[in-house]
Amino acid sequence: MLSWIILFGVLFPAIFILSSWIITKSGKLENKTLRILLILIGGVFLGGMVVVFPFIPQPRLTNICLRLAIGIPLATFGMAFRIYPLIYFRRMKTRPDLVRPSKLVTSGPYSIVRHPQYVAGIVFVIGWFLIWGGIYSFYILPVLIISILCQALVEERYILEKEFGDEYRGYKKKVGMFLPKVRRKG
Repeated sequence: MLSWIILFGVLFPAIFILSSWIITKSGKLENKTLRILLILIGGVFLGGMVVVFPFIPQPRLTNICLRLAIGIPLATFGMAFRIYPLIYFRRMKTRPDLVRPSKLVTSGPYSIVRHPQYVAGIVFVIGWFLIWGGIYSFYILPVLIISILCQALVEERYILEKEFGDEYRGYKKKVGMFLPKVRRKG
């Protein structure tokens, strides 16, 4: 069973990341249909892994306090802050659409980190895995984080920098990708 988990949890993401990188480098990411397809495949795969992996028979964490007292708040926080940027986009009268980005949003949650939805998604996944307590689920956590990091890098370099140019590069200098930048006074 573990070999299937490793095969499915590591090999497929590696192939997906490599193929995304090749498509991106070839310049074919300009094709909006291909961009939507890549986003859908990545989202369905990563989401499927997050939902399915905890239910695969595996050794479990036995400490119920760790699992629930930490897992539930993390999952709740992650879900709330995964949804909040979507509400914020609507309030700013734009869409979180990388196929047709209309304006660069740098305020609200986007003034803290450049990818608040991805950060919240990672926090949610950690909480979700803690709630279910499956040890093997945590083995795929680095794969999920690397996949999200690669997705964010591709979005920044090949979509947002091309669309918004110097405005986005200036934003990158001020705001951290996944962690807030520490600003020194003086």
